[in-house]
Amino acid sequence: MTTKPVGVAVSHADLFPLLADLVRTLLHGSYEGTYTCETLVREVAATYGHTVDVTFLADSAILTLGERTASFSATPDVPPLDRISRLKRVLIGIHDGSLTPGEARARIVADAERPPRWRRPWQVFGLVLFSVGFGISIQPSWQQVIVCTVTGLLVGLLVAAGRGKLWLTLASPLIGSIMVSSVVLFAYRQDWVEGAPIPLILPALFYFIPGDALSAACLELVVGRMTAGTARLVYAMVTLLVLAFGASLATFVADVPADALFDSDGGGDLGPWAVWIGWSLFTVGIMFGFSMTPRDLPWALLVVLVTVAAVQIGTRAVGDPTGTFIGAVVMTVTALTLGRFHRLPPAYVLHLGAFYVLTPGAHGLRGLETWLGGDQVEGLTDIASMAQLLMAIGLGMLVGAIVAGPKALRHSL
Repeated sequence: MTTKPVGVAVSHADLFPLLADLVRTLLHGSYEGTYTCETLVREVAATYGHTVDVTFLADSAILTLGERTASFSATPDVPPLDRISRLKRVLIGIHDGSLTPGEARARIVADAERPPRWRRPWQVFGLVLFSVGFGISIQPSWQQVIVCTVTGLLVGLLVAAGRGKLWLTLASPLIGSIMVSSVVLFAYRQDWVEGAPIPLILPALFYFIPGDALSAACLELVVGRMTAGTARLVYAMVTLLVLAFGASLATFVADVPADALFDSDGGGDLGPWAVWIGWSLFTVGIMFGFSMTPRDLPWALLVVLVTVAAVQIGTRAVGDPTGTFIGAVVMTVTALTLGRFHRLPPAYVLHLGAFYVLTPGAHGLRGLETWLGGDQVEGLTDIASMAQLLMAIGLGMLVGAIVAGPKALRHSL
């Protein structure tokens, strides 16, 4: 998208409502970071021939145009992915001069009122696939398929029930952690499953693990957005603590010793291609669980599989966290490059699934659970590993953005 005047004089009074709704939309969807939001707003204002002052923090923003100033506050969330794709088309219309401020604003407002792309049963189904796909990727066994189907269904029902209910949404990480951990630990105590419980607990909880927020926080810190990055990092760590507390509470009630939770291979009887099948199912789960439009799925799957390949090749060649750094570079370059094309999904949609591939949050949750379970040394080791991965992801995304070039970054959303 190139910035060019629309050829018609636009007053502050006509432009300000559009910019206000755009800021509000971007702030609500800023769970993945705020590092491009200000640029997007400034370019929209410049397209209509005006200069605007705008500042985004983790959960607030300030907009000034001429003598008018407005402040905004919102809890950052992952927005419906189909809404992001439609917002990209609105921005394209703004930049090519085909939309007036009033028309663009009307489309943004109407889009905010649209119901989710997939109804609750589809969202539940998506979170089952999300859980099963990730479970296969870390332990390719039929046991994982069965356990993750059950626990993924529980999480899916919980998330679907919480749609539109703020209190339940906020409580879902704790409730979900207790439910999933209790089910798996009960099966473990009854000798219904083989191996350690933790690899069976993590996949269903992966929906709540703020790995993408941790990565975004690290990137914000790397590029100098200290306030937004620090706030997002603290929020993500608190979420991990809540998840770890729920799992530890279930462990205490089930009376399972801490040393029995980890360090078991649990078998892998699905063959060498199971990992790729797992990440494919996972991406389909993202489509249903995060309201992605079906035409965006092939491109999102491409970025996920390319990132998986980059991480595996890099890790085998040079180990972790360098392999994760390579994966972050490849993910960012691929998503930003594809996102430049008008007919393809925005970079936000493309890299959401790939964020999960890098999985820094899983290391942190495991570390916190180990630490709360009494093994402080092993727990701190896992937390330190998460910190290394965070820095690798943040630096990898920064390098990837530099490699893709400023033009590609301007197209990101």
